[in-house]
Amino acid sequence: MSDVPSLVVVSTGVRVSLIEGLTVGRGPGNALCLEDASVSSHHAVFRHTGGQWLLQDLDSTNGTWVNGNRIQGRAWLSPGDAVRFGVVNVRLEGFGASQPAAPPPVPGAAVRVPPPPPQPLPPPTPPLPPPAPRYAVPPPVPQVASVVAPLPHPAVPARKRGKSWGWILGGGVVLLALLGMGVWFFLGRMGGGLDRAVAFREDAGKNPPAAFQKALTPAMQTRLASVNEVLWPTTDPAVGWAFFFRTSLVTGAPERGGRKPVLFYNPWADIGLVTIWESKGTLVNLEMVPGKVLRQGEGVPNGGGSYGGGLAWTQQDSYGPHGVGYITAYTLRSFEKTFAKQTALELAIPAMASPNGPTAMRVACGLQMAQVVHSLVTFSEPMNNPVRLAFIRLLAEGKASLGHATKTEPTSAEALRKLPDEAWAAFRPAVMVDTGEKVLVMAHSGKNPDLFLGVVFRRSEGALVPERLDLMSFNACYGGL
Repeated sequence: MSDVPSLVVVSTGVRVSLIEGLTVGRGPGNALCLEDASVSSHHAVFRHTGGQWLLQDLDSTNGTWVNGNRIQGRAWLSPGDAVRFGVVNVRLEGFGASQPAAPPPVPGAAVRVPPPPPQPLPPPTPPLPPPAPRYAVPPPVPQVASVVAPLPHPAVPARKRGKSWGWILGGGVVLLALLGMGVWFFLGRMGGGLDRAVAFREDAGKNPPAAFQKALTPAMQTRLASVNEVLWPTTDPAVGWAFFFRTSLVTGAPERGGRKPVLFYNPWADIGLVTIWESKGTLVNLEMVPGKVLRQGEGVPNGGGSYGGGLAWTQQDSYGPHGVGYITAYTLRSFEKTFAKQTALELAIPAMASPNGPTAMRVACGLQMAQVVHSLVTFSEPMNNPVRLAFIRLLAEGKASLGHATKTEPTSAEALRKLPDEAWAAFRPAVMVDTGEKVLVMAHSGKNPDLFLGVVFRRSEGALVPERLDLMSFNACYGGL
């Protein structure tokens, strides 16, 4: 072992000396060039400060890992640490035992979230003038192992089946032009003070305990503790909430009497955190509510009855991505209608008033979130999971992958060809459904929260081949209603 700090690629034996500012990536301009599809063009950089080495992730698609944990932003390195870029393992050598202990964790790196899963996008909107956008979505993470309706047939939501999907997908092309503007574009059109709620969601996606501590009253801290007991029975609440907020949309109802109802809705798990905010920025009430309860009275399949426990979009008579968009749009609209003249949770949601209602809803939400998490774990582990590797390869190929996905709709293919390379790399897995013959992976865009990508792989002679790609917009689905 050399006395000089160095990096050794485990699979090839390639060694480079570790120096301040050393960059790692797939691009030719990096000091350590790793030609692997799981590695981003500019993946990570090493820093040396105060006698310590620091590893900083450069917003890579598949993450930088230290000792099996995906780092959030950056992390200090110590002797013996195992480092991985995407799926490429690298060994650190020359880190002397006399090196001082690593300093405390870097702020913001304490909360670790499971690797992001792939996520699909609902169909772009019809020719209706899009109403004020209603939501903002964060990056994806866990996955769901539930069975979705048969993949082959992209049946559109039962209502208006067959209505001008060409117009709908065409609208997606326009929406793609907004990639760089992301959530802030929508906030500018939304108005209504949702910027505070979106800021809270962003903070909670990085450090949930700190975000809740800042926003909640003492009484609500107690309420949150009871929610955590039921919602996250086997998961660290900090990790669970980080995933929830990073893959959620945000919508609000009109402010009345100094109080504003806001819904944080996770379309993949079909659950929502219903909150009431005071104008000064204090969160004065909250409760977990299954999407099924929010949709009661809307005449939507799975919109009434008991509390839930299952993912509604997997039970639709439609293609998976279309089902997510359909259910999400109805849920957001239902919340807005329900709270249009109401800011009291107990009056707006009758189940809240029953003795066992809140607990039953929390249990249902926990069951639904567990399905998503299980799906993501299945997708992410082991590192050589064929589905995961096939998805990474597809993102690396970008628009070239359309040459294999022969069942992609022409309008969707046109929109995908216009996506810049960095937009492809921004899609992170949110859900995976494996039916045996085919696998559906849906991914959420970390650059533009309004977009998601649906990918159908078919198994052929032991390999996974992309069969169909769908680029969709949550806002378009909402506008279609």
